[in-house]
Amino acid sequence: MKRHLAFVAVLALVLAACSGSDSSAAVVNGSEITEEEVRSLVFAGEDLPDSEFTRLLDLAIQWTAVADAAEAGFGIDPTADEIAAEVDRVFSLQGAGLTREEFLEAQNISEAGLDKYAAQLLIGEQVLAQLEADIPVATTEEANQLLLDDPAAWTEVCSAHILVATEEEASAVLERLDGGEDFAAIAIELSLDTGSGAAGGDLGCASPSGYVDEFAAATLTANVGEVYGPVETQFGFHLIRVDSRSEATTDELIESLADIRLAEAVDEWYRSSLASADITVAEQWGTWVAEPTPGIVAPVG
Repeated sequence: MKRHLAFVAVLALVLAACSGSDSSAAVVNGSEITEEEVRSLVFAGEDLPDSEFTRLLDLAIQWTAVADAAEAGFGIDPTADEIAAEVDRVFSLQGAGLTREEFLEAQNISEAGLDKYAAQLLIGEQVLAQLEADIPVATTEEANQLLLDDPAAWTEVCSAHILVATEEEASAVLERLDGGEDFAAIAIELSLDTGSGAAGGDLGCASPSGYVDEFAAATLTANVGEVYGPVETQFGFHLIRVDSRSEATTDELIESLADIRLAEAVDEWYRSSLASADITVAEQWGTWVAEPTPGIVAPVG
């Protein structure tokens, strides 16, 4: 299951708060994030333009709040040894034969930044595990209803088509097909969809939800192996051949429901973590807002 990908992707950089500098950039839950700390996270931190600094500060604020919430809600607080091991794992997966220094420069991240990144990968995985444990298991009835509500999203269709400009041209193509001419040869000769036309009209296998409505509906109802149409869309007139069609199994639908519910739980936990945090930003960098999208609003002028 790919349920971890969206959450981990958000965990690009997380900055733990510290104190002891006059150059305070923000305060989160009483802990200071300094300008020096933000700059120290990237390989060339001293040369950060203001826009890039603000972006990193925004992430620092968000992920300081999230780290606080993970510790307060679940007792999650990775140890130094766990973080070091995760750093080694990240480097082994992404280093691509580079030295550590070359890797850091290529990624524009410092050793400190890499430590913070690794720590937040660990936090993210552990938060996911905690949230996943509370996700209700979907029933067969719920899974079947998912298919009924949106069959195109949960069906895979392997199909081919010939696209022409007018209904009269489509009728002429049908006559040629009825006369025994080869579908692929006509697609190569006539189809206005030159991409699939060059492949004999082949569209491959995909969910109909990626097609325009009229075309999608046709792929869900056409008899497999027969030419269907013409079907008019905004692109012209299609003659469609469905070569195979398969719906997601009940087990696959149950798994997908679990993914959907976990994504919703992650989003809710993330937003509530930010909403409940006490956040202020130094005036020169802007103002923190929680709605509609959490982030820093740049100062006027």
